[in-house]
Amino acid sequence: MSENKKSEYKYGLTAGLIGIISNVVLFGAKIAVGLIANSITIVADAINNLTDAASSVVTVIGFKLSSRPADSEHPFGHERIEQIAALLVAIIVFAVGALLGKSSVEKIINPEVITVSTATYVVLALGITAKIAQMLVYRHYGKKIDSDSLRASSQDSRNDAISTTAVLISTIVIATTGVNIDGYVGLAVSLFIIVSSILLLKEVISPLLGEKADKDFVKGVADKLLSYEGILGIHDLVVHLYGKRPFVTVHAEVDANGNLIQAHDIIDNIERDFMQDGVHISIHMDPIVTDNSEVTAHRERVKHIVKSVDESLSMHDFRMVFGDTHVNVLFDVVIPYSSKTTLQTVKEALENDYKNEQTKYYFVISVDRDFV
Repeated sequence: MSENKKSEYKYGLTAGLIGIISNVVLFGAKIAVGLIANSITIVADAINNLTDAASSVVTVIGFKLSSRPADSEHPFGHERIEQIAALLVAIIVFAVGALLGKSSVEKIINPEVITVSTATYVVLALGITAKIAQMLVYRHYGKKIDSDSLRASSQDSRNDAISTTAVLISTIVIATTGVNIDGYVGLAVSLFIIVSSILLLKEVISPLLGEKADKDFVKGVADKLLSYEGILGIHDLVVHLYGKRPFVTVHAEVDANGNLIQAHDIIDNIERDFMQDGVHISIHMDPIVTDNSEVTAHRERVKHIVKSVDESLSMHDFRMVFGDTHVNVLFDVVIPYSSKTTLQTVKEALENDYKNEQTKYYFVISVDRDFV
């Protein structure tokens, strides 16, 4: 196990043990006062702490499994297990909210007498304090090791602190006014937990589906690539994340008339440099013509036309095939997912601009997407 992995596992294990111990203690205290007070809201809050303890167990297991090195069946490692653990935490939170909602509705239909004591206030106040402390610890550790599951646990602890505060307020209202709002407060807390869990699910599922890489990371990769002598341009940059491990593929443009062995050596050196920074990169060498004035002029002309159609568009892999009666102009146009521009619109703009030329130009265009 690498030093980084050991550090991450240490933080994850510490956070998990803190969660298990503190939540089991809170469950025991709350279930006792909840049963004595005959309060569904306090009992539900206690059960919520018990599921938090289970979530902490999931977190510990997730960190342990995700720290395993790559093997023949999982050549990209096991880091996504931590994201799966965060997903399980979010599902558990949703289930707790749903069960609390069901119990609260039953309590609204059939209300029971609530008995509030000093012990009730003390336990709930300590519960709020403990949950705020958990939130801060999880948040700090989550930022320290960039952990999705610890960030999820931090949000869950924040939600618990809010819900327990609502429980405390309801007990005060019941004790001072005699109005039994136990079931209604329990229902409000359950809806808050459900909404929070849905937002948490969305946040956790997004990277598992495959989302765009961080803009600063992409810019850093692009700037570094273009800093090497002999690299004229780049395109088709794609970043895959397995947990926090980035795997990058890219096309690097080199002079078509240059020395092939030297160009290949440059590519090898770049890949080694990136690997030293922990970035796995695979580079496709893409030769482009730089000394043909006619091709260069048409490349700039086509680029201008494409940009006039939609400023967000870009192009690459431009080449021309000259025949006896016509010229084929081939290139890839990158149309972002946010753009409404179609391939047909681009073709029509090009054909309209070239329609008065003596030579017939045919445009063979492939649509590409921006993955970063």
